Amino acid sequence: LVRGAGRPDAIVVGAGLSGLTAAYRLERAGVDVQVVEARARVGGRAWRIPVGDATFEAGCEAFDHEHHALRGLARDVAMEVVEAPPWGAKEPPELNGEDRGLFEEFESEIGRLASHVDPAHPEDLEDAERLDGQTLAGWLVERGASPALLAAVEALIAVGSSTVPTREMSLLGYAAKLAAGAAPTGLRLRFVGGPTALAARLAGELEGRVTLGAAVTGFEQNGDTVTVGLAEGAVLEAERVVVALPLTLQRTLHFDPPLPESRQRALAEARYGDASKEAALFAEAPDVEPAATPEGAIYRSDENPRILIRFAGAEAAGLPSDFSRLAGAEPRAVA
Repeated sequence: LVRGAGRPDAIVVGAGLSGLTAAYRLERAGVDVQVVEARARVGGRAWRIPVGDATFEAGCEAFDHEHHALRGLARDVAMEVVEAPPWGAKEPPELNGEDRGLFEEFESEIGRLASHVDPAHPEDLEDAERLDGQTLAGWLVERGASPALLAAVEALIAVGSSTVPTREMSLLGYAAKLAAGAAPTGLRLRFVGGPTALAARLAGELEGRVTLGAAVTGFEQNGDTVTVGLAEGAVLEAERVVVALPLTLQRTLHFDPPLPESRQRALAEARYGDASKEAALFAEAPDVEPAATPEGAIYRSDENPRILIRFAGAEAAGLPSDFSRLAGAEPRAVA
């Protein structure tokens, strides 16, 4: 482990984009910071996967103009951002007049809630408890949505973006997500070199401050000192610790003193949706338009148009990809 003459002011646990950004901001503010990461690489969900003699981005690939903090970070570290075709389709296709009208009513209601909710405190919205108990699919069913409309909204929102089935997704939670800047169909921006290049750039700015292969087991706070325990038996100390890990990993760690009951309950109940991402490399670029389908969001790679990608969330994540049917040609490699 990298240790200076004295303990750092802060330790960041996790070298995904969130942890690296936190450490970068702290370092720029004059804080002596150290990052520890369990994996042998930085980036977290941002990493490249080989498919044949090419690669594709496994996660964090697309973002939008509303992601102001991420765009600001890109400017700070001189990462070039380019405009690209949107992720998926803008709306469910082939809806009849009645379904079309209900879908537009649904969009209007979600938009109205998103314009009023504070994403940091959605519980403050009037009637928040009732809205949190209402699901997206439930709202549609109560208004007579047809199976075709329910399937189309599932493909657009759950399968192509959020990864949580619409029958389980809170109306309030989804509105708060949109209010925070999420855009399920308008993700038009990409980093040149991908998010892995951004992770590498941030790690480079933190040269000598990132330690890989250091799995954290827990934390102990005693006065103005926080002790970070590592799986290898070593310990680190700092005045502050930033835990930049998924909630499902945080609940496996030991905290002394214990976290507040509300936080323990939140960690115990936290869940993420199911998602899969696959790609196929073709001899020639397949003639496939971006689409939100029941099988997932289908689109061509911006960096290599010969790569066709399927991102599938919710129940579609478990479906096998039939790239030959999607592209009308046999792929050279699939990953």
